[in-house]
Amino acid sequence: MKKVLIFLLVLCGGVPALAQDCKGYYYLLNNAEIEMTILDAKGTASGKTVYKVTNVHKDGSGTISDFTNTFYDKSNKAMTSGTGHFKCSGNGVAIDMKMSVPVMPQMKDMKMEGKTNATFLDYPSGMHVGQELPGGTFDMNTTVNGMDMGISYTIANRKVVGREDVTTPAGTWNCFKIVYDLNFEMKMMGKGIPMKFNAVEWFAPDFGPVKTSSSKDGKEMGGTMITAVKK
Repeated sequence: MKKVLIFLLVLCGGVPALAQDCKGYYYLLNNAEIEMTILDAKGTASGKTVYKVTNVHKDGSGTISDFTNTFYDKSNKAMTSGTGHFKCSGNGVAIDMKMSVPVMPQMKDMKMEGKTNATFLDYPSGMHVGQELPGGTFDMNTTVNGMDMGISYTIANRKVVGREDVTTPAGTWNCFKIVYDLNFEMKMMGKGIPMKFNAVEWFAPDFGPVKTSSSKDGKEMGGTMITAVKK
């Protein structure tokens, strides 16, 4: 259960940021590849998620990209994968919450193409410190080893609380710091397992997410950090 909690936490925070100009976001660069390393509570790498942009196209006054994500364990073995979309317009950016679904060894046989609700988490343009941001709720019904399974999580109470410089192996950025509450529930065999966490994310305007951190009852649970970008 402890390993499950860590993976749930560290992968639910990587959501892209907003921008006045869509050109700088790496999720909007054709063939871009982004590596997000997963960190345990001690800051040790325990796996990674690699995002690959497969298509970028115009949609009305905005831009949309399609991308895949593949989760690798600490032995660099591919465990599971999914797909998602990133949107950018004059009003800000949005990403479908399917890309925040936790991926973990215990869920390696999950069919990520299970039925979902098309929910996007929005980041309005003109973000500033003190601003409250909209939340979102995601639901998915899928199967694991032939058994029905349900996943539901809600991100709420999102607020921009400051700006900080963040340095990772991929570079240094001046980021907005956003805090929020995460309510997660996994349902198997008709039984639900609810979990509640606090999370923080740092993202750089005109670039994207850089780092996340999660905690439960004041105890650090893990996080993610961008470690490579290939354009």
